[in-house]
Amino acid sequence: MNKDAILKHLLLEKKRFISGAELAGKFNISRTAVWKHIKALEREGFGIEGVPSRGYRLVTVPDVLSKSAITQGRSAQMMGREIHLFRELASTNTVAMELARDNAPEGAVVLAEAQTGGKGRLGRTWISPAGNLYVSVVLRPNISPYRAPLVTLAGAIAVAWAIRKQLGIQANIKWPNDIMIANKKVAGILTEMSADPDRVKYLVLGIGINVNVEREALTPEIRLLATSLISETGSKIDRVAFLNALLTELEQWYTLLLEDDAAVLREWKSLNMTTGRRVAVRSQDGVIEGLARGIDREGRLIIELDGGAVHNVASGDVTIVKEEGPVPRGKGQE
Repeated sequence: MNKDAILKHLLLEKKRFISGAELAGKFNISRTAVWKHIKALEREGFGIEGVPSRGYRLVTVPDVLSKSAITQGRSAQMMGREIHLFRELASTNTVAMELARDNAPEGAVVLAEAQTGGKGRLGRTWISPAGNLYVSVVLRPNISPYRAPLVTLAGAIAVAWAIRKQLGIQANIKWPNDIMIANKKVAGILTEMSADPDRVKYLVLGIGINVNVEREALTPEIRLLATSLISETGSKIDRVAFLNALLTELEQWYTLLLEDDAAVLREWKSLNMTTGRRVAVRSQDGVIEGLARGIDREGRLIIELDGGAVHNVASGDVTIVKEEGPVPRGKGQE
């Protein structure tokens, strides 16, 4: 589309004015068509300065996701190689699973500005207002189904490090897939897959991150448990830049997982805030309570019960009951 191509060019050349004649020649359209595309971009919220005899210059970018802006800023090679962007979906994971079934390439990404039926653990609904990031990535790891939880761990590491590097905030991980800032949840991960008995056919890693929703906009109940990146930084987040940072981290940690899962496990342990704490784990089988001793090679949480018995839990919802000694500190924490 010429409009998207013009936007991409304006993003590339943000420091200078580009004449209508240059844009017309580059995209083989009339100057009138260029003007119409510029006006369409302005209606979408892009701030474009137009000066006679000098041309056009992009001044401000609205808080909306666009394929052009994402593609222009993307440094990942695999993650985001194909982008499916929607204003609203029931669930990005549902669409990504359908695309994976129809042979979408590994690294294909589904994004939505808002979700009406976002999914959480144990069948819960994930509240999904506009202004956040809802990302689902199609993956095709050559691994056995029992190792699929390791992909969730790699995804959690990627989210935590994207927040740390991009925003300078000390994000940590609560098993299995909650990203926490100062003991409040800022992001969650839901992994779904299709598999044969001995191998994963495809897998979708779904990530929901509270980005530009103010905590005051959340219900009082959720506000006690959750936070957002804008609330923690005090300023609006460039979602496109943050998304591209996330895709870069995802590519790094997913690639490393396939080469050296022990390194990924070590990194997860350095970022986790669950080990050494007394926890209650709620799953479809009920609730068990005990001391979290760490995770095993498959990413299962090791729980020591009060009687000394040890359970390895593959999935569930963790609540930290009380402290047992000093809280482990992830790398980079102060």
